[in-house]
Amino acid sequence: MCRAIEQAKTEILLESYIFALDQVGEQFFTVLNKKAVQGLEIKLHLDAVGSSSHRSGRLLKKKLHSSITLKWFHQWSWRRPWQFNVRNHRKLLIIDRRYVFLGGFNIHRQSSRKYYGEKRWRDTHMVIQSEAAENAARYFDDLWFKRRQRFDDTVRDIGFLPNLSRRCRYLLRCQLSQLINNAKSSIQVTTPYFVPDEFLIKDLIKSSCRGVKVSLLVPYRGDHPLVNALAWRYYSRLSQSNIKVFAYLPRMLHAKTIVVDSRIVVIGSANIDYRSFFVNHELVCLFVSELVAEELSDQFKLDCEVAEPVTPESSHPVRFWWLRRPMAELLKHLV
Repeated sequence: MCRAIEQAKTEILLESYIFALDQVGEQFFTVLNKKAVQGLEIKLHLDAVGSSSHRSGRLLKKKLHSSITLKWFHQWSWRRPWQFNVRNHRKLLIIDRRYVFLGGFNIHRQSSRKYYGEKRWRDTHMVIQSEAAENAARYFDDLWFKRRQRFDDTVRDIGFLPNLSRRCRYLLRCQLSQLINNAKSSIQVTTPYFVPDEFLIKDLIKSSCRGVKVSLLVPYRGDHPLVNALAWRYYSRLSQSNIKVFAYLPRMLHAKTIVVDSRIVVIGSANIDYRSFFVNHELVCLFVSELVAEELSDQFKLDCEVAEPVTPESSHPVRFWWLRRPMAELLKHLV
């Protein structure tokens, strides 16, 4: 991404949930400031919660060139305290409205082999060079100017999908449900956080019961123990319905991908959880490509080789004695 920024000619648009002031963040500061001196228009949209834990906003502002426009998404406000629950969880970089980078990568050292070593997070990011980049830029502008998202219902070979729009409050959730219910042969889901609503669970089980091969890859130990414990409550139920669940062992799994029928691909920032579907702002890319689907499927198989199959008898390594069903149902709407 830094190399793409260095080659930018007119405009750089960057959204990130986490922008850390570590070695990776310093690299981005260097290239962004360099392009700012050259006169490019640069907009930086950061989440006030995701990035706040990595130093103060004032320090980050000091590191940026004065011509770079920095906006914090939903800082705390006593006038609108409820909006603090809604976060900008996107990871999006748009160069000259021609190149789009999106996926699961945050801007921090945990995503870098150079600075974090072999234990870096297992993640998936993609770059797109297409006229569709203009649509991604439009979604950036909509959130930047606090406009309601506009979604084109005409799904082409490639398209960007927010989790809400003017027509549908739960757009991403509805589209994923449609993909699952229309699947003919296979569904491969990779996600770091699996705390879905009951309807999506039933969709997956129904697809498995009608002969679709459904596979789920999740982390064995996530970076949020409570979220991971909630997710493990679903795994035995899914495995009882002939859904293959694999718990990834080597390192933190942070990739967010879906492959349907070896041809339909979904890559983006959204997890399979309540917050991504109904609360936060997300953006995914949905497209048809047998080549990319094959690459992701091959990677899925490699990941499963170093994962532990989950059976109905499997139990989570960290248990919370108080996490019974009423409490779990409440918490899944909050975490």
